[in-house]
Amino acid sequence: MLPMVYLVRHGETDWTKSGRYTSMMEIGLNSKGKEQVAQLSRFTFENPRQDCIKTRNISMILLSERHCVQETYDIFKIPNKDTILTYIDPYISEWNFGDFECMTRDEIHNTTAFWDIWKEGCPNGETVEQVAARCDHVIEKIVAHHTEHVDHNPAVPGGDVLLIAHEHSLRVLAARWVGLPPEHAKSFELDTSSISVLGYNRSMRVPVIKAWNVRSQFFNRDPIM
Repeated sequence: MLPMVYLVRHGETDWTKSGRYTSMMEIGLNSKGKEQVAQLSRFTFENPRQDCIKTRNISMILLSERHCVQETYDIFKIPNKDTILTYIDPYISEWNFGDFECMTRDEIHNTTAFWDIWKEGCPNGETVEQVAARCDHVIEKIVAHHTEHVDHNPAVPGGDVLLIAHEHSLRVLAARWVGLPPEHAKSFELDTSSISVLGYNRSMRVPVIKAWNVRSQFFNRDPIM
């Protein structure tokens, strides 16, 4: 079984709800965000019937340093959570929005009418190429972890990586995972408290996206009769 990567966007905050760009500010989850995360945990990590993720195969967890990500991680009830290698990785921090921190898109367009973050980046912040360089570093770390597991324990389930971070950085990471230019990430919509799955097609030479933007509602739907 080839290893996989589980991408989780943190739960809702008051700023994600209002559409404010948030990278450096420490904004905690709001009440809806906490419930979102608890539901996602119930329908994934605590649900033996789901087959979206292999919870017991997770052997490494990577977290952004932001408080909303830490809160999301704390709420998740992951089997053997305390025994899994867990790292705070600054390379998966959110896109540095620079002068546009705390602003909404409408507020930005009032002064910069045709601004496009995927083309122009953020003044005194990061460009899409700089975010992509960080994501490439994270991908190298993940692939090294996967390769070590496959080389040493090819018949033993495990080696999967759980990564909890932010909207833009996760979108860019997914684009880079499958070899796309980072600006193509603009087409990868990602909701709060969602889970996406990256993996490989038959061999580790072909990275693929196996699932995208799955939320707890997906696991809680009535069956189709």
